[in-house]
Amino acid sequence: MTSMDFLLAGKSVKVNPYLRAFAASGLPERMRGDDNFSSWTNIKGKVLRKEIAEASAAASRIPRAVAKARGMPAAAADGTGADDPLGDGEGVVLFDLCSGKGFTSIFLAHKYPKARILMFDFNRKMNLKHLPSLAPNVTFHRLNLYDDEVQSLVSDAVIEHGDRGSCIVGVHLCGDLSRRAIELWDRCGVDAMVLSPCCLVTELAEMKRPKGTFGYGMARLAKRTGWDSYRLWCLFLWNHIGVMGHDGDGGDDVDRGGGDGDGGEYVTRHARDLNWDDDMISQRNAFICVARGVTCAPCG
Repeated sequence: MTSMDFLLAGKSVKVNPYLRAFAASGLPERMRGDDNFSSWTNIKGKVLRKEIAEASAAASRIPRAVAKARGMPAAAADGTGADDPLGDGEGVVLFDLCSGKGFTSIFLAHKYPKARILMFDFNRKMNLKHLPSLAPNVTFHRLNLYDDEVQSLVSDAVIEHGDRGSCIVGVHLCGDLSRRAIELWDRCGVDAMVLSPCCLVTELAEMKRPKGTFGYGMARLAKRTGWDSYRLWCLFLWNHIGVMGHDGDGGDDVDRGGGDGDGGEYVTRHARDLNWDDDMISQRNAFICVARGVTCAPCG
């Protein structure tokens, strides 16, 4: 028996909603019947449970975030059934940042077989034997997230393939990569973002800091205030999203109505949610979900 077989027969599938959603999705049967997925079906059980739970948790949040950005009804946007507003994914483009081998992309490709999914990672030693089984809707790009080419690829894909929605997904992005994910979402016109941060920015001497001072000193601040450093980091990122756009690019609390003072203007905001999810099988279990340009009631 493979690790996948033991997982599906075990207790964890019954008690964890994300593992249960995976078991019911039809994806296990597909993976066990395709030799290209052998590196996944035989992965160590604990690691497999963690990867599945993270991917399933992220996937469950995408429909609601995109629905908010697109003005779709939110009631049926939990991504758990036939009422998923993204349907089979036609006209939808998803970006899996720091994808690793890509279980999130595997999960999304199965859930949305007509979506375009772009994986980005810089690791040159990963086993990507399963990618042909995900073709043609998944493409892998071996790039550093800071490369200008990444921004171009994301922007172009939103325009060419995102007629019905787009979302950046980042599961356990380390350090400054979480800030970079937010930057790509903001600059590339992506509808939504589902981000699960990981560790803090690595402390470096000032002359060696490659991307400015963002996030430095977080551990010292946590120690001084008594806050958990991970929770503080997530709140820091959440608030960073909230202040984006004040330079005129159209972010949180930006008045888009012309400012004629007659009370008829609408205010456009980025809808932001930050929640802690104990079912992710990880102590780093926060999700920041963002929807671009949510139109609120008239101001004035």
